[in-house]
Amino acid sequence: MDRLIRFKKKIIAAGIIGNVIEYYDFALIGFLAVMMGHLFFPSNDPFLSLLGSFGAFAAGMIMRPVGALVFGHIGDRVGRRYALMGSLMMMALPTFLIGFLPTYGQIGILAPILLVALRMIQGLSVGGEYASSIVYLVEQSSPNRQNLYGSFVSVGAKIGMALGSGLCGALLWYLGEDAMGEWGWRIPFWASIVIAAAGLYLRRNLADNYVPSDDKTVPIVAILRHHRREFWQFLTIASSIWIFYYTVFVYLPIWLEKSAHLSKVEAGQINTLSIVIGVIFIPLMAMVADKIGSFRVMRTAALALALGIYPLMVGMSIGGYWVALGGSLILVVLLCAFQAPIFASTVMALNYHGYRASFTAVILGSAAGIVGGLTPMLMTSLEKFSGDPYAPASLIAATSLLGWIVLRRAPV
Repeated sequence: MDRLIRFKKKIIAAGIIGNVIEYYDFALIGFLAVMMGHLFFPSNDPFLSLLGSFGAFAAGMIMRPVGALVFGHIGDRVGRRYALMGSLMMMALPTFLIGFLPTYGQIGILAPILLVALRMIQGLSVGGEYASSIVYLVEQSSPNRQNLYGSFVSVGAKIGMALGSGLCGALLWYLGEDAMGEWGWRIPFWASIVIAAAGLYLRRNLADNYVPSDDKTVPIVAILRHHRREFWQFLTIASSIWIFYYTVFVYLPIWLEKSAHLSKVEAGQINTLSIVIGVIFIPLMAMVADKIGSFRVMRTAALALALGIYPLMVGMSIGGYWVALGGSLILVVLLCAFQAPIFASTVMALNYHGYRASFTAVILGSAAGIVGGLTPMLMTSLEKFSGDPYAPASLIAATSLLGWIVLRRAPV
């Protein structure tokens, strides 16, 4: 029994480590967005600098569907282990190298070009890593633990975000804003190499009992030909989830500074605590989904979010630090309930194992990459041009309602 428990723990650790690296990097981009905007996209208008920083973030995310196609195909046609090892190695190096980039003030226009290029390489590898690890964990789980095992990917993501946000917050507190803006911002990117080394160690002898079939059909072609209904259904649900996800963990800290009038340190504290709460509630909500049904949990969360997001954000903007903290934690719990069941549900949507990696990769890669990746830039622009600080709440309410409508047609 002890040996089996150790084996399962090793599977989980190996499965989630890539997502720790992936979301560690996302936390750095979110926390340092304003700083990196000034360093790599200087402008007299702070809005344009911030938009440039989020544009670099979006460029990497848009590459995720391409990586999803490539590594999803490798996972289905060659094996899950090969996809996991390849994506990890390709993801770790660009994050580390960003810490060495010269700024716009040092080399001019080449600086943002290099930043975007590294972000695009990251996005390519992340598109394969995320889905490959989800499929691997769900297929290694017992039938009554599929949501729980699938949710560990998001636990890894939130651990990565907590590490990234926590390290940036600690450095900002220790070094001060001036030193952080001059050279301290590089340290978190350099530190990523430690997580990467741990990932390679955990995956060096990865167990994989998947055997590719002799089917010569290209998986994504077969999916779009025979499983269009499932494809569009899950893509819609996942997109509404990731719009909310990147709003909470990437855009919200900046919104708290501008619209709730909190300091950068206070917004960072709330963001870090929100991530920690997410680490706790993701597996809890996954266990609830294993008990009462994935779609039932997602439906409840989507409807609660559609109805509650606007009054929550209004309260957060006028209630000061503690109300903003309480509202943020409520949003995180709703996010966990909405997101936790999507992983295993997407993997198990298809009975045929030979298409699962591609199906999961393209859906989650597109939702998290194209839709989610554009969300911070979209929210920034929406608030700027509408003049309404609550415009993001309206968009989240609309997309959550759409997700709820689609989920109503899904099984219980």
